[in-house]
Amino acid sequence: MTIPRLNPVYDPLLDFIYERATVEDILNFDLPEATQQRAIELLERQDDDHLTAEEADELEQMRQVNRMVSALKARALAGGTSRHD
Repeated sequence: MTIPRLNPVYDPLLDFIYERATVEDILNFDLPEATQQRAIELLERQDDDHLTAEEADELEQMRQVNRMVSALKARALAGGTSRHD
């Protein structure tokens, strides 16, 4: 799995979470269902060209969070399961 590229400003936060959560915690983490549904709604509105500027900002923030979660999961997979065991 390739670790998604993020702005280095996120590195301290990702390091903090990675160092304190277990691999299992990271791999099992998912955003709440309501957040996932909101993202789907915004993507559909974007496809229909009905996204407001505020919704576009919201969707971009969701993308950033998704990239951060993906980066954490990639680190966890690359680091193995024995880090906190």
